[in-house]
Amino acid sequence: MDEDNSVLGRALRMQAEIRRLDASASAEQAAKSTAQRVRELESALADLTAQVRLARALSKYSKADVPLGDIHGGLAELQRQASTGLPKDRAVDTARRRVASSVAELAQRSQEVWRAWTTTAFEAVPANRLAGLDPARQRATRTMVEQLAQLRRKSKPAITDVVEFGTKHAEVLEELAAAADASDELLALLARFATTPITLRDITDEEIALLREHGMDGEIEIRRKHS
Repeated sequence: MDEDNSVLGRALRMQAEIRRLDASASAEQAAKSTAQRVRELESALADLTAQVRLARALSKYSKADVPLGDIHGGLAELQRQASTGLPKDRAVDTARRRVASSVAELAQRSQEVWRAWTTTAFEAVPANRLAGLDPARQRATRTMVEQLAQLRRKSKPAITDVVEFGTKHAEVLEELAAAADASDELLALLARFATTPITLRDITDEEIALLREHGMDGEIEIRRKHS
């Protein structure tokens, strides 16, 4: 009988240990699952941080407001649960989805501001004043204008694109502001090209020479009419 009790006791203790190990394994699996979800949330938060920095750079250079929106949405419940222990998976998933939504919305607003700003800024460049620069400065300024054109075509700019466009645009405006005033004759000729299509026979040899004299012949395109 004592032996039976001893065997029974060992069996009960073994069952208890098995249940403890099962519970420990279950808790460990739950912790791993939560840890994976937290890593996904951290990645989403890193994306959000990058978008906030981009929005602030856009606001700085474009002088336009980029609303950040509710970038803290979804984190309150997660923070409450985390303050008392391991948060539930649902809370972590909810926070990640809300953060991802904030990232997408802020990225959209930033892209809209980028397109509006770069379009307006590029069109405001007084390209006619290139004629008043000496050849070396004219070439350098043309290169910057071309770089501005390339940058503005980017649909999803990075912070470096925003900084480069803002910096180069300011340099271009400064260079052109310091350029000598072009002659009325040259300005009138450039205005003709800007307002209406002109055929080659409408341009005199003297006018072509005038364009070349001031380095503006590279600003004019000649195309054959479509039949």
